[in-house]
Amino acid sequence: MNKLISRRGMLVKIAHVSFGSVFASMAVIASDLCADPTAMDSGQQSLRISLHYTEQATDQTKICSACGFFQAVDPACGMCMIFSGPANTKGHCDSWSPKA
Repeated sequence: MNKLISRRGMLVKIAHVSFGSVFASMAVIASDLCADPTAMDSGQQSLRISLHYTEQATDQTKICSACGFFQAVDPACGMCMIFSGPANTKGHCDSWSPKA
């Protein structure tokens, strides 16, 4: 049986989904992100994408804080010499190299 949805009902559902998405996005931004990807220029974004940078490493032995290219700034974030910018201490990219 087909159940018709009123225009008002549809608009209410769309509003709920939209507000939920906004709050979910704010929660992700407020979490462990060290750098706002939307504030980066296209070159910085492209470099991070090409090196498969992620804020959370899947292999905890190869995290940014254990990389030779990483310099700690605070407990959660630091600077990556390859990115010339911020990186999460728990992050990872394909250029990971152990500290000497």
